[in-house]
Amino acid sequence: MEAIEAIMTRRSVRKFEKRQIPDAVLEKILRAGTYAPSALALQPWAFVVVQDQKFLNRVSDYCKPIMISLMKDAHDGMSDGFRALLESSGYSIYYDAPTVIMVVGKTGSRFREIDCSLCTENMMLAAHALGIGSCWIGSTEVAYENRELMEGFRIPEGYSPVGTIVFGYPEEKPEAHDKHPANVTWVR
Repeated sequence: MEAIEAIMTRRSVRKFEKRQIPDAVLEKILRAGTYAPSALALQPWAFVVVQDQKFLNRVSDYCKPIMISLMKDAHDGMSDGFRALLESSGYSIYYDAPTVIMVVGKTGSRFREIDCSLCTENMMLAAHALGIGSCWIGSTEVAYENRELMEGFRIPEGYSPVGTIVFGYPEEKPEAHDKHPANVTWVR
């Protein structure tokens, strides 16, 4: 798959097959992440690969009521739909994906969030090129302050969470949403 094609055809996937991704494929995805650009080439990222569904369900169960509370005043179509999902029985913020990868950054690195986000996009594009679906899960952020849950992620000392991405073999192929035209200002 060509780079431009991967960028234009990648979609967030939220329905996955139960089968696990082989370690060799996950290692390719992780390796692609490490090829992202970073400020001063510091590469401030590390990865936590989670496949323990019971643990992920605990994190999800913790996050859901907090997310519902945070969204109580949001009433656009997307927010209403997401809140309904959060309130539904059996829903997991991780969409029951077989693998969740938390990208963590060196806590003292000034540009860790930017660098780790670039790393994450590389991983999502690589996954797509390999036939693996992915989706960034912002809801995990509400658990960052819960020390007990964060201990379960076994984040290396000196690092803190930047993003959580689910990966799995897709059970769906989402259509592209209309993209807004680029808002460009040319300074020549």
